[in-house]
Amino acid sequence: MRDFDEVKKLASLATRSVSLCLAGELVEEHAQLERQLAEAKPPTSLGEKPQKLVIAKRIVEVQDRMRESTVAFHLRALPTRPWTLFLAKRPTRGEKESAESFEPREFAWQADMVSRTCTDPVMTVEQVGELVDILHHGAWVRLAAAAYVLNEGTLDVPNSEAASELIGSSEQT
Repeated sequence: MRDFDEVKKLASLATRSVSLCLAGELVEEHAQLERQLAEAKPPTSLGEKPQKLVIAKRIVEVQDRMRESTVAFHLRALPTRPWTLFLAKRPTRGEKESAESFEPREFAWQADMVSRTCTDPVMTVEQVGELVDILHHGAWVRLAAAAYVLNEGTLDVPNSEAASELIGSSEQT
């Protein structure tokens, strides 16, 4: 049987990293090149440079630029009591309240949550708002959702079937 001090030494706050490509304009460029690659015709002569190869090289260049524009946001869950108090302050939409009047209150709460949860880069609520004003919506949704799930989700030992299969098959050989 473990005593309290042993249990306490095992406890830590959950963490997670969310990598986001912040260069939204590259998302469309990449999508266009992927479409062009799918529609590219094979060369009509031996001397003709394969169109697919030219497009593939451009895709790789865009992907490299996207990687350079990717930032890992490191999140740490809040301790239970502060999270519970913070969660209790989450705004609820009134029965007859319009989305236009509710959204700013919900956004303010989400920005505060991200500010409290994000440990690298450290951001104030105002800085989160500044980032969101220039960030594409999908990136914001991923960041805010990750912060929420980190604080509100369950933390159990995951079961990786793929890892178990690999280890099991390697032990048999």
